[in-house]
Amino acid sequence: MTQRGRKGLILAAGAAVLSLALSACGASSDPAPAGSDGGESSAAQEPVELRMSWWGSDARHEKTNAALDLFEEKNPGITVVRDFGGFDGYLDKITTQYTGGNSPDVIQFYNEVLREFASRGQTVDLNDAVSEGNLSLDGWPKDLLETNTIDGALSALTFGLSTHAFIFDETKSAEYGVEVPKEGYTWDDLKTYATAISAASGGTVYGVTDLSHSYQVFEVYAKQNGEEFLTADGIGFTKDTLVDYWDYWSDMREAKAATPPDVTSEYASPYDAVVQGTATSTFLFANQYAGVVGTAPNPLALTRMPGEGDTPGQYLRAAMNLIISSQSKHPAEAAKLVNFLLNDPEANAILGIDRGVPANADVVKDATADVDEANAKAIELIESVRENGAAAPVPAPTGSGTVNTLFAEFAQQVQFGKLSASDAADQFLAQAKSELG
Repeated sequence: MTQRGRKGLILAAGAAVLSLALSACGASSDPAPAGSDGGESSAAQEPVELRMSWWGSDARHEKTNAALDLFEEKNPGITVVRDFGGFDGYLDKITTQYTGGNSPDVIQFYNEVLREFASRGQTVDLNDAVSEGNLSLDGWPKDLLETNTIDGALSALTFGLSTHAFIFDETKSAEYGVEVPKEGYTWDDLKTYATAISAASGGTVYGVTDLSHSYQVFEVYAKQNGEEFLTADGIGFTKDTLVDYWDYWSDMREAKAATPPDVTSEYASPYDAVVQGTATSTFLFANQYAGVVGTAPNPLALTRMPGEGDTPGQYLRAAMNLIISSQSKHPAEAAKLVNFLLNDPEANAILGIDRGVPANADVVKDATADVDEANAKAIELIESVRENGAAAPVPAPTGSGTVNTLFAEFAQQVQFGKLSASDAADQFLAQAKSELG
């Protein structure tokens, strides 16, 4: 849905689904010379209309619109048309707009498909914006910039850092007399906990949602086993590791410790089952924690993933990115908008950590100044991964978006008993390698 913001012209309106959460970075809205107005456009500038697209929850829409209102106030020659909604269908919409030559100027994006768009020349090299003085990289970690550099071009900037996490319903766990696992717990410890919940509840509540179809959880599992989900060259894990992972969840389903496939498929996200009381634990991203706590009837313990004790698999990941479309007719103004959202202290005070902790260390204080207890817990977990976590993966190769979908599809074949874990792994690996060229 689109909205023209504080100018008052509503082009469309929209709802939201997903919260992937927290925020981003920087110094000032426009890296202008000292003594300048901080980024305001010249009064003589011709009016410019930009379009920005993003997905998220109602809370994210409200914060983003407020930040864009401030950008327009500081840059009176620029109007930002807003195109926002839920995550479902988002990529299809953006792809269709690119095909029609009508993509937004600034787009909220995610890592899994970044290389595909960049390799097709659909993103602007942000290094050009830096050299032209419309974008600052002060306060940005070099290794983080490298994760978004594709074929020598800075194709995106991180719009919030997050990491993987696990939640446990503390009230229901206590009700069934089962202790919530402590930090450093193993995958076997999770199985013990989940089985005990199911037994104590008489099978009416499951101890964990079935996560066998989540490539993001498997990514952590693979890293814990010294492998990668995907590398720049393609598949980075062995068949045995994938079979072990799918067998683990098959055992959990058989023990009625994890949700059965018909129940798993009812929920749009794993944490919905915990909020609804169907299960007592699941995976999410740390930046989603505060939003989930706000809808859950019971307190939720927040921990790192199981199996993190010896070889960590969690890493600081881009909750999402910002890119500038190569179809933009106003790349300089679009760069000023990106700079404002990522580097302006006032903008980050508004955006908070809904999209994650800012990548730019200079504005972390502004984004986290008024965090509540739930967000403070999320930040603490994210910082623990900063101190002791795995290295972030390279930008996913072209075709990875399809591979992610295939992973879920073959996992569901195993869930419903249509394929063994071994046969599903063989077929998945063959198709995935074909997709990755």
